[in-house]
Amino acid sequence: MNTVKASDYLYAQEISELRKASDFRAVGMFVFNWLIILAAFLLVSWYPNPLTVIVAMLLLGGRLLGLGILLHECSHRSFFSTNTLNDFFGNWFAGIPILVPIDFYRPYHFTHHTKTGTSEDPDVGNIRQYPVQKKSFLRKVFRDFTGLSGVKSLMALLLYVLPGRAGNAVSLGVNGRLQTEGGCFRAFKNYGQVLIWHSGLFAVFYVSGHPLLYLLWWGAYLFTHPFIIRVRQIAEHGAMPALSSEDVRDTTRTTLAKPWERLLFAPNFVNYHCEHHLLPTVPSYSLPRMHAMMKSRGFYENHGEALETGGYPAVIRLAASAR
Repeated sequence: MNTVKASDYLYAQEISELRKASDFRAVGMFVFNWLIILAAFLLVSWYPNPLTVIVAMLLLGGRLLGLGILLHECSHRSFFSTNTLNDFFGNWFAGIPILVPIDFYRPYHFTHHTKTGTSEDPDVGNIRQYPVQKKSFLRKVFRDFTGLSGVKSLMALLLYVLPGRAGNAVSLGVNGRLQTEGGCFRAFKNYGQVLIWHSGLFAVFYVSGHPLLYLLWWGAYLFTHPFIIRVRQIAEHGAMPALSSEDVRDTTRTTLAKPWERLLFAPNFVNYHCEHHLLPTVPSYSLPRMHAMMKSRGFYENHGEALETGGYPAVIRLAASAR
């Protein structure tokens, strides 16, 4: 099988234009994500009741994923125009808030791109089992919404990701390499940055007279984010014709998302995942344009599995379709 390439469907000038970074759009996406996070906290502070807490935790769960996507974008060093801006914003305003330093995530994620679906892909354990039987999927959902998945993921971040130890980072996947470079200094730096950031966040709530609002961040992390990230993982690579292939359309799915789905499962254009794997250095804000160009030129013809037009409910049904 021949490897499918972006140049099979796009001219060199078009690829160059799609790859152009816009600092204005990148900053705008960071601001947008943090405004939604702010709105979730304000909602509960103004109208504290069980319903607003649930709504806020859903919004925050989606935005925790959103921060993860911004970290992902900056890790490719193509979101902003310079490496300095990518590293600074990606680490301090995306990665550290969710306990994932960018210097951990970047080499880990690059392995996913170069070894997609193989035994060396750190993420393959998250998707190789799908589709599963409906009862199995419901058990996974139960673990997600009861906090069992979230606690497991949090412990993995604290005990493996931040100190750079080899092990299972759960929702991230398996980090098979011990990050020995920097040794204890790396761990000290990572824990220190997390302490600085989260102490600052708690201080803001304390000074504003609402210290308990800080618990919403971790409530979302434990109870809503696990299900959201599970659905996102399935949408990207789960229940595809192949785990590993030279044709990205066999292993990777683009999911067309409605506005409410983008709010929860597909922030920051992450749903255009087939396009991303085909040309990883295109910033996510240019992926909708790339998708339209590729689709009009027949990229998805005879590869219907690579384009889900039914949104994320269809992805969930597909994930639980095993007999």
